[in-house]
Formats: sequence, C-alpha cells, structure tokens
Amino acid sequence: MSVICVCAITCDCYPADPVVRRTAEAAARAGYGYHVICSMDNGQPEHEVFNGIHIHRIRIRGTGGKLLGRITAMPLGATLALWTLFASLALVRVARLHLKYKFDVVHVHNLPDFLVFAALIPRLRGARVILHVQDVAPELMAVKAKGILRRIAVQLAKWQERLSTAFADHVLTAGGLFETVLLKRGVPAKKLSSILNSADPSIFPEQKRTQLFLGPATAHRPLILMYHGTHSERFGLDVAIRAFAKARRVAPHLRLHLKGAGEAVPALKQLAQTLDVANEVVFLPSGPIDEVADFVARGDIGIIPYRSNVFMDLALPTKAYEYALMRRPMIASATLAIRSMFRPGSIRLCEPSNVDSFAEAIIDLYNDPQQRAQLVAAAEDDYANYRWELMAERYCGLLASMVRKEPQRSRVEVIERG
Repeated sequence: MSVICVCAITCDCYPADPVVRRTAEAAARAGYGYHVICSMDNGQPEHEVFNGIHIHRIRIRGTGGKLLGRITAMPLGATLALWTLFASLALVRVARLHLKYKFDVVHVHNLPDFLVFAALIPRLRGARVILHVQDVAPELMAVKAKGILRRIAVQLAKWQERLSTAFADHVLTAGGLFETVLLKRGVPAKKLSSILNSADPSIFPEQKRTQLFLGPATAHRPLILMYHGTHSERFGLDVAIRAFAKARRVAPHLRLHLKGAGEAVPALKQLAQTLDVANEVVFLPSGPIDEVADFVARGDIGIIPYRSNVFMDLALPTKAYEYALMRRPMIASATLAIRSMFRPGSIRLCEPSNVDSFAEAIIDLYNDPQQRAQLVAAAEDDYANYRWELMAERYCGLLASMVRKEPQRSRVEVIERG
C-alpha cells in the first residue's frame, strides 16, 4: 500500500510556525510522507529534513521570511506584493516537487487565502487541496486597514476568499466560529471542518509542567503574570500594563513578563516607563517555539487582554490552550472566542479594554491562591476535549479520507476521554 504524500505551503517560516509544525509532525508520526514549502529566515538552509519533515524554503530578500505570513506593520500594498511574489515562487516550487513526489494532498495555510492557487499544477494532476483558514481575511482587513482603504481592502478580501475557498477541495478552520462565518459567506458545510490549535504535548511535555505556586507572594518570590505572542495594538497589552501598574498599589509583589515581538513594543516600553513600572515589566524577545514551555513554566498566571472587535472576537488564542495544558490560571478578555473555549469558572473573564476589570482580577488572584487552583482544575477539565492528540487524529483522518487511503501506520497516541 502506497504512503500518502502531503505538501504544506505557508508564507511563514518553518519550524517557527506552530500550526504548520503541529499538523506536519502529527502526519509524519502517523506514517505520511510530508513536505513543507515556506519562507526562509536568516541563517536557514534552503533544504532540510527536520523531525521527519522535508523542508523547502523560498528566500525573499530583505524580509527575513517571518514578515510574510501575516499582516505586519508594513504598508498593506507592500504586504500584498510580497504575498503575491511568494505565491508565484511557491507555484513553481510545488509544481517541480510534484513531478518527483506525486503529492496526494496539498495543504495551504493562509494568510493570504489566494496562496491556495499555488497548488494549481498538483490539483490539475489529481492532488486534493486543503485551504487552512487560520485567520479570516475580511475581518482582519476591517481592523488593520484605515480610512478609505478599509472599504476597498475588505471587499477585495471577501472576493479573494470566495475564489480561494471555491478552488479548494476542503476548507479547514481553527474553530467553530470561523466555520459559522464561512458558512454565512457561502462555503458548503460538507466542505468545512475544524482542527483546533491546541498545544502539542511534544513541545509542551509533561516533565516541564511545574507545580502551581500557591504560596503568598513576597519580594523574593513575586507572583508572575505572563503573556507570549504578538505585540500589536489589537492584543491589548497596553491594557495589561496599565492594569498591572494599578494592581501593584495593593499587590506589590507582582511582575509582568512579556515575550514576543511586534510594532507595539516601543510604545509598550514607553508606557511602562511612564507608569513607573519599567523595572517590574520584563520584555523578552520571541524565540523558537520550544522555548515557550519553559517561559510558561516560569510564570504563574497567564493574561490574555485582547481587544474586542470584528476580528479579535473570533480569534481563538493558542496561548489559552498552552496555559491550560501547563496548568496555569488565566485572566482574559470576555470575547466571544474565549467564552466559546472555556467556562466562566475555568478562566477569570474581564471586560475587554477595561483596565479596572483586569486590575481587579489580578488583585483577586494575587490574594486568593485557592481561586487560582480552582481555575486550573476547571480549565484542565474543559481542555480535555481540545487535546492535540484528538486534533492530530482528526487531521490524519481527514488526509486519509481525501485520498481514500489508510495511513501506513499510526504512532499518534489518542487519550480516551475519561
């Protein structure tokens, strides 16, 4: 029986992109042949085999690769030009690789949606195509684009989304909320399914899960709030810093650790200086995904202060799954997406963008270790339905069903629901 051969295409770098890495390694562990076409970061080789994945990198000079996969501080026109250039080069690369490997499935990760057309040649030669919608483009454009450009950008995003989802044989999303949006925009239900971006236990292994700190905070052992991920305005880190500064007036033994990068970093550092908490707010650079588990293990409470808007209300934060798996309590904005993931008793919910609401939550958890323990236990129970082992099994099943083959072997361990 022949092995199913899959090629993923992403504008992001690999193995830095956690979603692409999780799905790729799950399929490789299950016995599929797996290739990834991606951007080339500085210092990376053009070809490499990493954890059984064949990586084929495309260099776009002057970008460092990592700028391509999502909207950044770059002007929208420049971002679209880079996406188009990458899509054109990926079309050629995947066509050449298909002649050698005969891909059964091409799995394309947005952004942008139109990257799916890079799979044209394999599709014409019989390969099935998955478009993985990690971000819904029209809603993102509505938040990112400004002025008269916003209306044009949103309409163009809807148009290319419609064409891209029609071209794909299957549309994979990051959760049920995305499915609902795409259904309303005409994508057939039979063409849609979801794989949640839950935490990969190979990256967040059990041996890194340290005990929850339940003692009183002191000068020698402060309580550490933490956030990891993109530092942009829509993620509300300014709200977190303001709430942290306010909470410290009555909860002095607090620290805030922020790990990541983004255009908001200079403004956030200036805000910490202005509020006189610069010595207590630690900015750490982004790094390999394998570092995140250690970062979470060193923290005590995860904070997810997302703003509420048409895009962020749909955003399912991967970090929430990671905090739950690593057994850390969470304080988060009560957005529609976050409320769809966890019950109120599993996470301390706050009014988005409300500094007082976040400060009150920080103070309450600072003073009440038992509440922290209760949140962890409840979130762990909720997370049982989202475990990556279950998502990996679902993904491998999707690949097999698309080509009507069974995987050669399966080493993905599935934990029964208890």
